[in-house]
Amino acid sequence: MGFRCSRKETPLSRHATYLQNEAQAEAATSFPMFTVRLEDALQMSCVEPHERLKEKGLLVEFKESLGKAVFVSHQWAEKDHPDPTSAQFRVFQDAMKNILSGRLDRIELDNLTEIVLPETKPLRTQELRSAKLFMWYDYFSGPQHSKGSESDLAKAIASIHAYVAKCSFFCALCPFLEDPVTAKVLSFSSWAERGWCRLERTICELSEGSWIVIKSVQRLELVVGSQSLSSPICEGEFAVASDKLGFGPVLLAALRRRMRQALSRRDFVTYRVVRSLQSVYLRGLATELEMDDVPGFVPSCNEDSASTVERFLYQNGFWNLHEVDSAGFLPLHYAALGGQPELIKAMLDQRADPRKTARKGQPLLKTPPGVSALGLALLCGHNNAASLLIEAKANCQKRGVISPASPALHLAAYSNNVQGMRLLFQAGWDPTSELDAFGSRTTYSACDAGSLAALEELIRRGEPLSLLLHVCAVSSTCSSPLARRLIDLKADIDEQWKQFMTLPARLFVRLQSLRYRFGTDTALTRQCYHFNGSTPLMLALLSGNFEIAMILLREGARLDLRNAQSFSALDLAYGAPDPLQEILRGDSIYNRI
Repeated sequence: MGFRCSRKETPLSRHATYLQNEAQAEAATSFPMFTVRLEDALQMSCVEPHERLKEKGLLVEFKESLGKAVFVSHQWAEKDHPDPTSAQFRVFQDAMKNILSGRLDRIELDNLTEIVLPETKPLRTQELRSAKLFMWYDYFSGPQHSKGSESDLAKAIASIHAYVAKCSFFCALCPFLEDPVTAKVLSFSSWAERGWCRLERTICELSEGSWIVIKSVQRLELVVGSQSLSSPICEGEFAVASDKLGFGPVLLAALRRRMRQALSRRDFVTYRVVRSLQSVYLRGLATELEMDDVPGFVPSCNEDSASTVERFLYQNGFWNLHEVDSAGFLPLHYAALGGQPELIKAMLDQRADPRKTARKGQPLLKTPPGVSALGLALLCGHNNAASLLIEAKANCQKRGVISPASPALHLAAYSNNVQGMRLLFQAGWDPTSELDAFGSRTTYSACDAGSLAALEELIRRGEPLSLLLHVCAVSSTCSSPLARRLIDLKADIDEQWKQFMTLPARLFVRLQSLRYRFGTDTALTRQCYHFNGSTPLMLALLSGNFEIAMILLREGARLDLRNAQSFSALDLAYGAPDPLQEILRGDSIYNRI
């Protein structure tokens, strides 16, 4: 190798030491971080723009010495006004009043976080009461009547990554609301489809932040880890298509900051993951990747392929292709995340083993132990890289048996990577026999992520519809269009959940049920306790997926059924908005039509 360093310390490690000794600059803003005191926000009767609040003297330029800031991400209800009826904002106000009064003492984890990151703790709301709170909300905090690339609004947009970094809390305000006149629906599903919301969420994830999802006044969830891989920013919905042209520099600044932070803390795993995923985060945003962070690389030979591998090892702090880092990843796994075919081919030529799987789960990716380089490439949509790995016999998941991890086909379906799925089918993968450790079919992964195109592909190949609505109902990321499609395909909306297929799944559910019985009340234990015999409607209400619950109700879902614990849908509707509660109680006009 061309780099000179002691065997105990890689060039990456030495560079990290240098960064530790260098003063860390605060995230720079091009426009001041204007906020509103939370106490003032809670008194507002309508949502007014930045200029009006400035006239009233309600804007405060935030400094950390003042207290803590809350970044509020939300979907705009109309093109020119985010919340003309203040319906979303009232939910935020009432939820915060519950927190500040102590009526809500903790914000529980969403079920996926609890499964994948079992050591993560709920957020004690005392943390939000421990200091004065200031609210960043785009309509309040950024000029609304300033246009142009050099305007104050453009400067505020360019500073979003810095605003998020300065905030102690990030809230996704996405309650289920339905306009009675236009029938337009706002929900977590629609929020997650918006390009602007995806940008804000991704920056939050890159700022080491967990984020709070406000589904209703009583239903709040804490999400930890990334959801950006299955929902890239460039594929989000934009009211103005040209908006995303300015996203690249903003996101690149957030990526640079995250990598620098990781190195200064000697967190080489996070650095490697974020560095490798730049191509995913920046896909479609016409921005150059930041690939040479560690200075001083000198290749030891003139051969292009060898030099490519050598540079990769140098930049990522590995000595050779067979070294396993503290996260259980090999260099080939990180190369698969980055998706560069030339690099992967060069690694394979140098005898990197594509059959080796990751020894540990990866919290940043929410992947379990045993994931292959092929699975990671498919998860990230790197299909050219996946083709190389398939050719190299990377089919380490034995088809027709239960895998200890998420099989490659599951990961492709989760990320809605239909082209990648077809590569596997051409190589002999059988969707009807590809099961994960819990005996879950590939269609479960597609439904869990709201991957409609992947689901269509699997159904076309003979996958059954049974229990898929249940998966939609419990998933925090499933989309309402997917649920509607299942109903159109005649999925049984009143089907009651049967016993889990595999022994590990049954033991897991039984353990969580026992935890619930003995007083551990979390989203996961509650779901496991109620799973057997539950209908999709029951699980949607239990999980706070109120939009899907409303869809099922309007399709005629039965209200008289009870699960194995003798609970009805109404019994499980805690925190549901009033329109849903009225239908469940039989008070709604809808019930009398």
